[in-house]
Amino acid sequence: MNLIESFINNPVKVTVGVLLVALFGVVALERMPMQLTPEVQTPTITVETRWPGASPQEIEREITLEQEEQLKSVEGLKKMSSESSDSLSRVSLEFLVGTDMDEALLKVNSRLQQVREYPEDADQPVISTANSDDRPIAWFILSARRPSDKQLAEFQTRHPKLATKIQKIRESHSVGLGLYRLRALALDHPEIQEVLPPDTDVTRLRRFAENEIESRFERVSGISQANVLGGLEEELQVIVDAEKLAARQITIADVLRVLRGQNKDTSAGDFSEGKRRWVVRTLGQFRDPAEVRDQLLAVQDGAPIYVRDVAEVKLGFKKSTGVVRRLGESSISLNCIRESGANVLEVMEGLREVNREINQRILEPRGLQLSQVYDETDYIYSSIALVRQNIFLGGALTMIVLMVFLHLDVRTLLSVPLVVAAAMAATYISPWFAVPGLLLLVGVGFWFARGALLVGAAIPASIVGTFLILGLLGRSLNVVSLAGLAFAVGMLVDNAVVVLENITRRCSLGEGVR
Repeated sequence: MNLIESFINNPVKVTVGVLLVALFGVVALERMPMQLTPEVQTPTITVETRWPGASPQEIEREITLEQEEQLKSVEGLKKMSSESSDSLSRVSLEFLVGTDMDEALLKVNSRLQQVREYPEDADQPVISTANSDDRPIAWFILSARRPSDKQLAEFQTRHPKLATKIQKIRESHSVGLGLYRLRALALDHPEIQEVLPPDTDVTRLRRFAENEIESRFERVSGISQANVLGGLEEELQVIVDAEKLAARQITIADVLRVLRGQNKDTSAGDFSEGKRRWVVRTLGQFRDPAEVRDQLLAVQDGAPIYVRDVAEVKLGFKKSTGVVRRLGESSISLNCIRESGANVLEVMEGLREVNREINQRILEPRGLQLSQVYDETDYIYSSIALVRQNIFLGGALTMIVLMVFLHLDVRTLLSVPLVVAAAMAATYISPWFAVPGLLLLVGVGFWFARGALLVGAAIPASIVGTFLILGLLGRSLNVVSLAGLAFAVGMLVDNAVVVLENITRRCSLGEGVR
């Protein structure tokens, strides 16, 4: 007895098996992580080394070539490329597919330790791996808060001439666009300034965003990293006076050496007092500009020379290397990167909750708002809707075609409009309309179209069973897998129709039905 005969001779067991597969498939679907694209572990390692102020030629000569000399013999290396730019060296290592990336990271790090020496001002190399999960799943923009709808309504009442224009702004679905239009309108009508938020230099709020917002996003379950982009980053600036340095015979290198030597906390040992042991540390890191100004540089002819004598020390901002603009205004943006394997839908719900909390408790009193401008789950939901549409319409069309060609009579003509209506409602109104549609198909099938019912039952049973296999293999539900399911629906219908036609032909030849 072959496999097909065993299925035919045991219909009850087969039915129970199909129902169990469908049940566990539904459970697997509920627990399956959802994301936009499949997780792809790219066998690539990137080594970045920064040397502030160095030219590309210096970067290549002092850093890039030295690293390439050591990294070229790493086991499993397929391709190595490098890029030397202003203040930055980047070496990319591509490995063979299947390479253990954890082991490759250790080997690369070991090779980098063998580089003779780096320039004194250069930072330590940063090693990172490329992964599809490094793509942000959400983007947020920090901007000034738009006036509330109540404020705009009261302004409309006081200024009827501007009522029409203000009403259009109130109806704007985009908060940022509404504020932009309101500011543009204020150029011709200064009285609008009374409802506009106070002028806030958002570009100077980078540290605020890093301290108050970035850390809160990183605490969301499933988020591995949050990044702040745009704005201006604070720094302590020491602006030397070349003439004063020359007059005192002091070089910039002397200033750098002194400041680097003093800007550190060091251990001073320990001592015991009775049963107590005390650890002593000398605190030397600079806390404010005044401490830098009072640093001693040298002593000449018994007279001390301080930093304040040859330089101006102040808090300033680093030179911007990029800009974030929204609706023509400079802004600060934040993005969030999820952990590998985390369910995007659950992570996004956590981000939305934190965003609401930040706006209510932190930003609203300051006249600011944090708006989400990118949501990866939008594409996931649209993909799921597309597959659902294909399943509903494909199943309905299959039943209609089979009933027309295999069971054409008055009952078929009366049932077809009802099947089409149920499928269209399930596709474009609510998936719950699939329940009465399914009951209708089952009733019609048992009434006069059992052949068509078999094909119609094969579609959902096979699709739900696929979710069970995906869950057992640890796969995720993404655009690629959903597209494959949509394609499989068509193939499944073709195969089922061929099998059904063959059964009908064999029956017409007089063979019995078991």
